[in-house]
Amino acid sequence: MLPRFASLKQQKTNVRVGLGTQYPIRWIYQRQGLPVEIIAEFGNWRRIRGSDSSGGWVHAALLSARRTALAAPWRTATVNLSARPSDPAAVVARLQPRVLVRVKRCDRTWCAVDVPEHDLQGYVRQVKLWGVYPDELVGRARSHLFNPVKRAE
Repeated sequence: MLPRFASLKQQKTNVRVGLGTQYPIRWIYQRQGLPVEIIAEFGNWRRIRGSDSSGGWVHAALLSARRTALAAPWRTATVNLSARPSDPAAVVARLQPRVLVRVKRCDRTWCAVDVPEHDLQGYVRQVKLWGVYPDELVGRARSHLFNPVKRAE
């Protein structure tokens, strides 16, 4: 389905002007796990767009289905990482714009995420992430997974 989000598999990913290694490299991503939006496909090549709207072609083998996102790259203010998927919940951390998170699941309002570089986890409002669509369900995002029932011991 197009468009859709993916992430970069490699630490270094060449983005080309056209679909093939014979085309010049437009630029090089130098961060593994960055989210990209796939906007077109042709054979094994994917036309991608980054959070800054820059685009180009990459080979499908360089992309991963693992979902990641950037904390509001369009903002200058921080984004709250909450302890629970609720506005009045305690704030675990304030994420700077463009902080990379791993998306575990989203329910169209909140996303459960990990911040691997800082060993944090929590919830971020879905509309404050670039790497998931505002109305997208990701993972097993049923409400009972966001508020698990404690089992009797």
